[in-house]
Amino acid sequence: MELSQLAKRYSDFYTPAFSVRLSGQDLVRELLAPVSQLEVDLMLGAASRFSFTIPNCYDQEKGIFRTSQSKNLLNKLEFGSKVELYMGYGDSKSLPIVLKGVVTEITTDFPEGGVPELTIAGYDYGFSMTIGKNKRTWSKKRDSYAATEIAQFHNLGAKIESTIDEQIQIEQNQESDWEFLKKLAERNHFELYVDEQATLHFARPDKKQSAIVKLEYGKALLSFRPEANLAGQISRVEVYGWDLRQNKKIVGVANAGQEFGLRGDSPGQFLRSFGPGPKKQPTLRIRQPVRSQAEAKKLAQNILNERAEKFLTGEGECIGLPEIRPDRNVKLDRLGGSFSKTYYIHQATHKIDSNGYRTRFKVKETGL
Repeated sequence: MELSQLAKRYSDFYTPAFSVRLSGQDLVRELLAPVSQLEVDLMLGAASRFSFTIPNCYDQEKGIFRTSQSKNLLNKLEFGSKVELYMGYGDSKSLPIVLKGVVTEITTDFPEGGVPELTIAGYDYGFSMTIGKNKRTWSKKRDSYAATEIAQFHNLGAKIESTIDEQIQIEQNQESDWEFLKKLAERNHFELYVDEQATLHFARPDKKQSAIVKLEYGKALLSFRPEANLAGQISRVEVYGWDLRQNKKIVGVANAGQEFGLRGDSPGQFLRSFGPGPKKQPTLRIRQPVRSQAEAKKLAQNILNERAEKFLTGEGECIGLPEIRPDRNVKLDRLGGSFSKTYYIHQATHKIDSNGYRTRFKVKETGL
């Protein structure tokens, strides 16, 4: 999408606006609480976090935090209160939703010579999966089956990609549900997160989709700092196991250029120019209990992908755009040739305060 299309949608990005809604009620416009800033940190592999500040809400005479309607604010903002956060430009009623979550943190300060203010923070609906420890066992099931069952237990929607291998046994041993699902996601090279519609995603990175928007340095892209680093990279992964039934060796191999979602040349391909010869590539060889050649190859591929994703990373800042979210692609341009390309977003922070609306983001890529 071109930036001009978003400019039409958001009235040329004038008048940044946000809405904090509690059970459908706008905290600012209906409950008359003077929220001064809102920040939302969206990320993969962890529950996304939000925080907002409410100044000038302390009644010195009554000794309570209250709204302009004289209602007790802390009766509204209790632990576990459901919050919906919207950010964008223009009319607050038509803003896109950025996060749904619950209040988990209430902070204040009573200074000697100032006025107390409230800071309210919390997480998306993935928070419930981060608390407590569970023990479960699934026999002859796929990892995706376990993920679906846990999503249903937590009353979440589910976008679960079916995994290929049926496991003899899947065991959750004194782990939180989030820790357990993250472990399953990592061994399948999946991403794990809860989106703005309270849907759990357990699937491969969505790197094949079109870029959500094109940003040009010097215009909407305010800053960008990429780093391409060959340290720790490899050109080949070999996984070795043993087939007990057939009494023979199992070998799975993944080579540079086979990275998932590769755009450009991979770090392993660049490394070939450093090696002593085409048959002497930088190789990682590991021994792992695997049941088949297919499982060994999949593991080798996942290890290669994991290494390659550390090759090209970057941090940037742009004008506030609610479309910039993890598990999306963004096209960055006017960055001096090789760095002008499409990047995969794995973290985005949206902030509206007295200085306006800005979005910071982090990206990673397997190729340059």
